[in-house]
Amino acid sequence: MSDAADKPTQPQYSVTIWETIAIALAAVSLMAIGSAGLVYKFFSNAANPQRAALIARSLMDYQIPGGAQGAFGSNFGGAKVAIVTSPGFPRDSSLVSPAKLAGLNGVELFIARVPLDVETPVGSVVAPDTYPSKPTDPYDLFASPDFSFSYRSGEDFQATTETIEDRQFCGFIVPVRIQIGELILSDQLPGIPAVKYDAIATFENSKRQVTLTAIGRNAKQTSNTVFNSLKCK
Repeated sequence: MSDAADKPTQPQYSVTIWETIAIALAAVSLMAIGSAGLVYKFFSNAANPQRAALIARSLMDYQIPGGAQGAFGSNFGGAKVAIVTSPGFPRDSSLVSPAKLAGLNGVELFIARVPLDVETPVGSVVAPDTYPSKPTDPYDLFASPDFSFSYRSGEDFQATTETIEDRQFCGFIVPVRIQIGELILSDQLPGIPAVKYDAIATFENSKRQVTLTAIGRNAKQTSNTVFNSLKCK
């Protein structure tokens, strides 16, 4: 057997995912390490499935039906972020055909930890005369006029209903945003039924954020089960 056959296959993502990740991190990385070669290494390491899973597990315990695999993980600016997905969650929309849509299901979990002394205050109001086009999302620790990490299926998720429920997260009762709608993989495909949870809590001198997206016919039940399994570390 060749050496190439022994190596794990690196997950492939659609361009839109990498574009949004690059917007969020490239400027920070370039200033911090100042070399094109090191920037490439940074993104290669961030996309390493094993490293991403380790970072995710260092932040939170979770139970995802069918198991979970790392998709993205990094430390930057005093913060840690990780994305893990179930095997059935579509990673490359170009590989999804209309015939496969009905059978798609899975979970994507975004986890973040931001030190209290560096994160943008949750719910802070941005002066409208300074940043009129960038309102603050109270469920996004990275919602800043100067910095955004808005992948997490956010731009491709179209909500039809939204509720706020008091739920337990990181050992506290916090308002959790629950949205029901569709995940749009591409302009050529119809939407997939989806449910998205957003939650933030202060835990051990840091802010913890999760965005949980479940897709498929059982998305409502799956998202609720996975969210109830979350335990901050």
